[in-house]
Amino acid sequence: MTPAAAPIFIVGMGRSGTTLLRLMLSAHPRIYITHETSFYAWESTYSRRKARGDFLDYYFQSSSFRWLDLHQDRILAGLRSPLPRDRVKDAFTAIMREKAADYGRVRFGDKTPAHAFYLKRIFEDYPEARVIHIVRDPRLVAASLLKMPWGSRSLFCNAALCDIVWRVVQKYHNRILEIRLEDLVANPRQVMSGVLDYVGEPWDDAVLDHARHLPDVHDMPPFPWTDGATRSLSSHGTPRASLPAVQLRMIEHVTRRIMKARGYQPAALTREPHRAAVRWEIWRQLPESIRFLCAFGRLRRHVRDPRNFASAETIALWRRLNPPSWEHYPGLERLLIPLEFPSVCSLAAGRSVPRSLTSGTPAGKSDGMHETT
Repeated sequence: MTPAAAPIFIVGMGRSGTTLLRLMLSAHPRIYITHETSFYAWESTYSRRKARGDFLDYYFQSSSFRWLDLHQDRILAGLRSPLPRDRVKDAFTAIMREKAADYGRVRFGDKTPAHAFYLKRIFEDYPEARVIHIVRDPRLVAASLLKMPWGSRSLFCNAALCDIVWRVVQKYHNRILEIRLEDLVANPRQVMSGVLDYVGEPWDDAVLDHARHLPDVHDMPPFPWTDGATRSLSSHGTPRASLPAVQLRMIEHVTRRIMKARGYQPAALTREPHRAAVRWEIWRQLPESIRFLCAFGRLRRHVRDPRNFASAETIALWRRLNPPSWEHYPGLERLLIPLEFPSVCSLAAGRSVPRSLTSGTPAGKSDGMHETT
C-alpha cells in the first residue's frame, strides 16, 4: 500500500477538535473519513475468551457500526469466512472503503479519538498509515469534558487523561503528524496545506469551507456536542476556561508536558494560589476520579456481552459515568444506544429525536466550550 493510498486516521483527546478536522478533510473531493468506527476499541473490549473470528458478529451489533448505516453483507463480501484472527483488519479496511464509496471518494480513513491507544496495532495493520494527532489547550479540554456524558466531573481526572493520551501518542511521534486546534482555526490554509501534503493529496479550497462541502450532514449521530464542528471556521471563537485559579494551576501541573511541548502559556492570574492548595485540589478530586474509572470499567465489562447493548442496565451504567451531564441532554439514551430503532438514518435525519438533541443546543446553560469538538 503506497502512502497516497494508505488509510488516514485522526486521533486525540475528546473535545480537541477531531470532528472539525474530520469534516475539513472530508470536504476534499477525494477523501472521506468515517465518524468513530471505534473498531479497535470494540475489539479490545470483546471477551478474550471468545474466538477472535466471532468478533465481527459482535461488532456488527454495536452502536458504532449501526451509526455507520452500512449493511454487514457489504463488509463481508470478498472476505474469507470464517475470517482468521490475523486478517480482522480486512474487515476494518472494508468498512472504511465502503463508507467512502458511498460518497464517491477514493481515499478513506477513520476518526476515533480513542484509537490513540491502539497506534501500535494501527501501524502493524497499516504500515503506511497516515495518522494525525490534534491537540488543544488542555485547560479547555478538561473543562469541556465536565459536561460530556462520557467525561468525568473531576477536572483532575480529565487533565490526567489528556496527559495519558499525550504520552501514549508521543511513542510514535516520528510516524505521525501533530497539529494544534488553535493553529488550525487561526491559520487554516497553512495547517491544512501541511495536512494534505502529509497524506499525499493535492490542495483543494473546499477544505477551508467545509460547512458548504459536507459529504452528508447526517453521516454522524446528531450529538449536540458535535454541532459546532459543522459550522464555518469564522464562527469558531476563542473560548476561555472560566475556572478558579487553583484549578487552572492544577490542570497546568498535570498536563505540564503538553503545555511545554506545544507552547501553551500558563494562565495570567491576579493572585497566585499556594502550591499546597494546588496539591490539595488534586487530593480533593481524586475520589471522584477513582469512582469514574471504576464506573467506566464496569460499563466496559458489561458490554462484552452484545445482549447487554440495549439493556436498561447499560443505560444506567452510562449515567453513572457523569450523572450531572445528563441534565443537559434529555433523551440522550436514544442516541447512545440506537439498536432499538429500525433505521438509525431516521434518527440522524432528525426524526423521532427530541428537539434539544437535533438543535445542537443543550437544554442547560452552555459552558462556552461547544464551539469545536
